[in-house]
Amino acid sequence: MKKIIKIIFILFLHLNFSIGSAQEIDKDKFTSDDIYTIKNIHSIDLSSSAKKITYIETFANRKNDVYENSLWLYDIERKNSKKLIKNIKSISAPQFSPNEKYIAYISPGKNKYKSNSQLWLINLKTARKRQLTKIQNDVTDFQWSPDGEKIAIVVHHKKVDIKGTKPPIVVDRYQFKKDGYDFIESENQHIHIMYLDKRSSTQITKGNYDHVLPSWSPDGKKLAFSSKRENPDKHNNWDIYIKDIQKDSTTKLTQHDGADSDPYSVSRPEWSPNGEKIAYVRSGDPSLIWYSISQIAITDIENRSTELITNHLDRNTSFPMWSDDGSSLLFVIEDDRKSQLAIFKNNKISKVTDDTKYVSNYSKAYDIEGDVIALLLSSSKSPEELYILDQKNLKKISNHNEEFLNKRKFNPIEKISFNSFDGAQINGMMIKPHDFDSSKKYPLIIRIHGGPVSQYDLSFSLERQIFASNDYIVIAVNPRGSSGRGEEFQKAIYADWGNIDAKDIIAAANFAISTGFVNENKMGIGGWSYGSMLTNYVIAKDQRFKAATSGAGISNILAGYGDDQYIREYTIELGYPWENTSEWLKVSNPFFSADKIKTPTLFLVGEKDYNVPLIGSEQMYQALRQLSIPTQLIIYPDEYHSFSTPSYEKDVLDRYLDWYKLYLLN
Repeated sequence: MKKIIKIIFILFLHLNFSIGSAQEIDKDKFTSDDIYTIKNIHSIDLSSSAKKITYIETFANRKNDVYENSLWLYDIERKNSKKLIKNIKSISAPQFSPNEKYIAYISPGKNKYKSNSQLWLINLKTARKRQLTKIQNDVTDFQWSPDGEKIAIVVHHKKVDIKGTKPPIVVDRYQFKKDGYDFIESENQHIHIMYLDKRSSTQITKGNYDHVLPSWSPDGKKLAFSSKRENPDKHNNWDIYIKDIQKDSTTKLTQHDGADSDPYSVSRPEWSPNGEKIAYVRSGDPSLIWYSISQIAITDIENRSTELITNHLDRNTSFPMWSDDGSSLLFVIEDDRKSQLAIFKNNKISKVTDDTKYVSNYSKAYDIEGDVIALLLSSSKSPEELYILDQKNLKKISNHNEEFLNKRKFNPIEKISFNSFDGAQINGMMIKPHDFDSSKKYPLIIRIHGGPVSQYDLSFSLERQIFASNDYIVIAVNPRGSSGRGEEFQKAIYADWGNIDAKDIIAAANFAISTGFVNENKMGIGGWSYGSMLTNYVIAKDQRFKAATSGAGISNILAGYGDDQYIREYTIELGYPWENTSEWLKVSNPFFSADKIKTPTLFLVGEKDYNVPLIGSEQMYQALRQLSIPTQLIIYPDEYHSFSTPSYEKDVLDRYLDWYKLYLLN
């Protein structure tokens, strides 16, 4: 009898294995075509009753070669969802009205306003859409007043487009370039208040500086906002101001020399429910620019005292939001390869989400009303989806990418750690092909993130899955200068780019070789932005890499002075080129050491990139071309630092694969 049971059990296991293997065989590998399938879920808002959630789904339209958006509504009680607005080119920042009858959002206007972003309303009962603003400028942000009778809107005041021959561009400001905006002349963002009953608006700020991130007080009588003044192009000292609407008076709340509620953080000042305090994101030492730690600050409006509740964490924190009773404050905390929702309550900080779920610290990814928290969470196996956290119970309620992912062979991800040249521990991830065989020798691709102060985390990455699907071992490494491990780790490369961080990348290659399953004669490297710059530093030091892809980078830093949007930051970090020439030449090493580069390198860049402009890629391409090193320069028409054309994004991935294949596999 036991023998029969054993045979049945073995047959059962074999059957299960056969079914599982068949299911796996039926799945496809990740490819660059998946750009047209994957959905990006973002811009969440929870209604005041905590019964409805709205969010945006962005996806690629292959036929029209554009990204399109749909606005979704999820009913928590009925457990159903529907599209309110389908397949439009641009929509952002949806917000429920306080009475939940409408959702306001930003989208291009009609007719003569089609070139400008306008404020719209959609009636949730009738689904009727109405354009609220009719101005020949762009609405960039807004917030409903608590009574729902007014909306504070941010308007980007700029020159009206002129038909025919354009006039000369007149530059007379310190910072005259910004990626995505072309040249900046005399233009600023100002706050207007729109009165819904009158269908009219009043501008409440003025001056040659920006006023952004409006935030209404709970009683609707005051408006907090962020602004930087007194020659604003030369510093980043954003401060929070409070405007008394009835008295038409403005007071300055914060006194910190660094940034208080910097719009780069995309996190507006948050009033406590009793209107006595404001929570916000505060930077550290302004002389450290982006290398300083961002903290959550709470300032008392009456006595101006400030408490830094995350000071002891030594981690970047963002997106503060009060509970309804003001007894606790939620925020996002970034840590080593992860980003989680945390809560400050009773003078203690604890994590709300576990470290297997990633909460974005770059855009608003959660909202809270009462005991309900709506979140957008991703994992190593899935892009962001909608979740609800209610009484500590986390439930997934959307599946925009489930069908797509179920048809793909997932390439496993594991954490890695290794010691660099000086014994410092460096962390990252390794992605192996789904059918990995430890007895084989695989080609290697090391990918380097931009920033430099950012990090690779355990959220889903289509790019890394595509590389692994093509039988590469992929290492995503966080060298010194990366975020997630404290201020000392971040500032380790201050004014010393391409030194210890390049050695950390070289140590990653050594670690990969030590595993025994990486072919040391088939190693590739690449990155975008600072990842491109660091790629260039590495291949100028280490000739073992047989292929490199360098996207939107620069190596002749000295020649780039004044040609990008970082004139202020470069000057703080490196000094003036005419006074501190040696420092500028030191960080320009890959260009002046181009004769040491032996790695075939593919350069890629957007034509209108003012973040890291075209000149950086042109010069490195020209240098390698002169030295007869295999190279190509790919320029994408009308694109900025981040691309907005699906076919160009696919083309980048395809060119990566072709370049690596040519020099690593052939």
